[in-house]
Amino acid sequence: MIVSDLSAQVNDLLRPMGITRNVSAYSILLRCIELTYEQEDRLQAVEKEIYTPIADQRCCDPKAIQSAIRRATRTAWDTNPDYVQQLAGYPLTGAPSAVQFLEMLYNAAVRAV
Repeated sequence: MIVSDLSAQVNDLLRPMGITRNVSAYSILLRCIELTYEQEDRLQAVEKEIYTPIADQRCCDPKAIQSAIRRATRTAWDTNPDYVQQLAGYPLTGAPSAVQFLEMLYNAAVRAV
């Protein structure tokens, strides 16, 4: 898959959850999925392998990246919980964690191609 296909897939996944290109977390989520696509096992060390490289690129703390993802996750859950449940593929009792959300998006983006 080429990056533009992945970008289009991520856009199609995020839009129904109210996360559009004008939301700052959009580009962060896209980069997270790109990094995961490059090396899937990055999901096992998210802070070191995903948050830190993105934070370094953006000259911020990895906690800021995690916080942006948590806010996006909450937006997604508040906007369209049924769709988030569908992406998860298993019952959720509330908004997923940041890592769960990344994993759900990654799986959905890869499956759709």
